[in-house]
Amino acid sequence: MSVEKDIQSNQLNIDPNEFAMNIIRNNQKQPGQTNQRFVKDQLTLYLEAFYLIQDFDQLETSQFQNMKQQQISDLFDKMLSRRFDP
Repeated sequence: MSVEKDIQSNQLNIDPNEFAMNIIRNNQKQPGQTNQRFVKDQLTLYLEAFYLIQDFDQLETSQFQNMKQQQISDLFDKMLSRRFDP
């Protein structure tokens, strides 16, 4: 499974396709289950895993950007308070 970590930002990115393929690869057809039902279940599982990881990556990216903006804001606040408080 492809997991990339951006060292500078400590941001984790998971490849949605690889993740979903690994999930369905380990899913076995149940006794008595028709081929059509199995394929539908596999497709559903793939899509759920794929979109779950996409959402995770987007959420982490937005949280990281918000955190950076908050840290910058905090830094400016500290700088201004020290400038006006001798």
